[in-house]
Amino acid sequence: MVPDGWEKRDLQGLVAIKHGFAFKSEFFTSNGDLILLTPGSFYESGGFRDQGEKTKYYYGEVPDGYLLNKGDMLLAMTEQAEGLLGSALFVPENDRYLHNQRLGLVQIIQPNRVCLEFLYLFFNAPFSRKQITEQSTGTKVKHTSPDRLCSVVGLIPPLPEQKKIAQILSTWDKAITTTEQLLANSQQQKKALMQQLLTGKKRLLDENGVRFSGEWMHYKFGNVFKERVEVGRVDLPLLSITADEGVVYQEDTGRKNTSNEDKSKYRRICVDDIGYNTMRMWQGRSSLSDKEGIVSPAYTIVTPTDNICPTFAAYLFKLPALIHVFYRHSQGLVSDTWNLKFNHFKKISWQLPGIEEQRKIAAVLSITDREITALQQKLDGLKQEKKALMQQLLTGKRRVTI
Repeated sequence: MVPDGWEKRDLQGLVAIKHGFAFKSEFFTSNGDLILLTPGSFYESGGFRDQGEKTKYYYGEVPDGYLLNKGDMLLAMTEQAEGLLGSALFVPENDRYLHNQRLGLVQIIQPNRVCLEFLYLFFNAPFSRKQITEQSTGTKVKHTSPDRLCSVVGLIPPLPEQKKIAQILSTWDKAITTTEQLLANSQQQKKALMQQLLTGKKRLLDENGVRFSGEWMHYKFGNVFKERVEVGRVDLPLLSITADEGVVYQEDTGRKNTSNEDKSKYRRICVDDIGYNTMRMWQGRSSLSDKEGIVSPAYTIVTPTDNICPTFAAYLFKLPALIHVFYRHSQGLVSDTWNLKFNHFKKISWQLPGIEEQRKIAAVLSITDREITALQQKLDGLKQEKKALMQQLLTGKRRVTI
């Protein structure tokens, strides 16, 4: 049902979409004044993504009409990542960003009928993305075109209502952006804190308020960890060791269960054990377990002894310097076969503080993690609330007051 005063139609005649320019790669560089926007500059849900070290710069001649202005709106016309096709962004600065190929510049033909702020919401809405994907070409990499983008059908309210809807949702966008920045800052601060605390560059205070000063001692990992090789426990729940969410029940991952039907060789993992991916430890793939269950034989299970705090050890295993050591001790001819079995893991030597200082370091880093988790939950909540509100506003189920 079309809300009163709205139209259900495509965008033909309302907007035009201009192709980008194929800038020559011989003029690409790793720094400079002009930045080439690419599909990687978009978030899948919409919005501008700073590519950081992956940013491409350009120092060649720029044709007229391809240096973008702040507030210009672009659409991703190639799907470099799943869900990216049709994503919209606003250019954040004047005279800084270049309109590259595979990106479409939205140009309004009838400014009395439609505004960019509403079109940004229109193209980032699920109903539009679904149509764009269905009309795309290509198998492995999907592509769309200006004509296909203009043929997307949706509900178009009167211009004043478009502007009001965009204004309301921009409030949510600002809250989301602020929370994303807080989250990114907290994650960066955690990295810096880990580097300081896990290397002894920064020493904490003990229970009496006195700064720890004892010398850190070198230990072979074989003296502070024991390998747990217990199989045949098919009565225990199947667990999955994830990169970011710790050890979780496999049924809670939302992924298809691809484990073997015969789980007699699956390994038991207990609370305070650390499980690591034998073939991916050189990438830091490990987690501290807060559950008892069984995991794939692809994992090595280590049990901390009384000389090392399990939580401290879990943080230590994420330290880039130690991950590099895991890489150097991994065996195999190529990266696909590199593995760090316990026999090689146990030979690694590392400098460790006393057990009380370890526990203090673990406690401080755990507080930081809880703050990050709280911010992530807040961010997820804001995004869900915006999604629900967007659904109501863009379908006219909730009308705004002009």
